[in-house]
Amino acid sequence: MAKLLISNTASLALSPPPPAPPSRASFIPPRVPISPVSRYPGRQTRGLAVVTRAGPTTSQYVFAFVLPLSLIAVTVFTSIRVADKLDRDFLEEMAINQAIRETDEDGEAGSSIEEMPALPRTRNRPKREV
Repeated sequence: MAKLLISNTASLALSPPPPAPPSRASFIPPRVPISPVSRYPGRQTRGLAVVTRAGPTTSQYVFAFVLPLSLIAVTVFTSIRVADKLDRDFLEEMAINQAIRETDEDGEAGSSIEEMPALPRTRNRPKREV
């Protein structure tokens, strides 16, 4: 990209000539002293106003921290409830297994549980008439 610098003769007499470009390609930009008042020598700036954006508000900080913490708390609470339910179910199954073992030892298992023959399943379909 080429820059076009238009100035009057008074500004040319006061400002030093721009440095010559390097003869080979370089990725380091040339160091040109720039005054803090004006970026372009010999050019007047119009009162530039820089508007900075305000930082995050307190409610945004609260939302950023409370939402993840609440999700973690809900996950932990739910996992505790599921673990308790699984423990209760396991203990009930163990009690049932213990009761079955005790009845097997007494010899009452054969008389209390009567096996019924499986009945053939029939479908209740309407018969096809020819």
